[in-house]
Parts: sequence; C-alpha cells; structure tokens
Amino acid sequence: MATEFVLTMTAANRPGILSAVTRAMSELGGDLRELSQTVVRGYFTMIFSAEFSDDLTEDVVRAHIEDACRPFSIDVGLKNPEQDGHRSPAVDLPDVHTLRIGGDNHRGVLRDLSTVISMQEADIVGMRAIQSDQGDGFEMVMKVAVPRHCDIAPLMSALLTAGRDYNVTVDAPDGR
Repeated sequence: MATEFVLTMTAANRPGILSAVTRAMSELGGDLRELSQTVVRGYFTMIFSAEFSDDLTEDVVRAHIEDACRPFSIDVGLKNPEQDGHRSPAVDLPDVHTLRIGGDNHRGVLRDLSTVISMQEADIVGMRAIQSDQGDGFEMVMKVAVPRHCDIAPLMSALLTAGRDYNVTVDAPDGR
C-alpha cells in the first residue's frame, strides 16, 4: 500500500533543482505520478504527485525533501489529498484538448475567457501564457478538460465570441 502526497516548490531558478528533488524522491523510494514544472519570471515552480511507502510519515517526507533542497532555498509545500478529503479523478476522465489562443492584450481578457470556459462545463488543467515583446498582444496554450458529453466546437465558438473585442483567435492543434 502507498500514501500519496502532492508537493509544491518555488525558488529562484538555477541549474540542479530538479536533479536535487528527484534524487531525494529516489532516496525515499517515491513513485512520481504526475508533475508540472515551469519557470516564470526567473522563478522555478513545480507541483507534483508522488506515492511513498505507508511507513513514511508526512513529516519524514517533508524533512527529507526540504533537506535535499536547502542549497536552493526552495519553499516546499506538502499536502496529503486523503487527509484533505480530496479524491483522485474518477476512471471516466474528461477529454483533454489543447487550445492555442492569441489576441490583443487587455486587462480582463483572461478573466473573460476563463469565465466562458467554466460556463461551458470545461476546466483549465494546464496553461502557459506570455505577453508579446511589445506588450500589445498575448499568446497562450491551454489544456482544457471537456466532459465527454460535450463537444469542443461550441467552446471554441464561445471563446471567439467572448474575445471579439480582444481580436482573439482560437486553434485546436489536436484537431478535435
């Protein structure tokens, strides 16, 4: 049997951080289940889920990872989804689509687009957004989970309508 923990980490970026984290996980016998990592404005950020042997307590896992990451001044957060009452997603997962969205950069555009996504019963499960060099435009790539009973086409149409004032374009490179 195994215990799952979700860990979050933030630090000023520099080489070797991921190596230190994965080495510490290996020393604990951890099994990585899911990971998302990026660098934003010079800060390394990562969130991951891993399973550890039941004989390892939350305190032991936290202390070992914090010790391994000390040279990088990493802020480490640890959650136990079972204790928090959070359950893993059901086996019947939604369809995940990749959307490329671009347009004019205005305050409120992400708020408007994310509202449309939620109203279409979809969920943003991953996102990377950047402002153009001139600051007048934006580009983003979103991973959007859409319930199996819904089609992606109405969502894309609703995004185009909501983003008309921002000259928004929407493309689904996965072709679905």
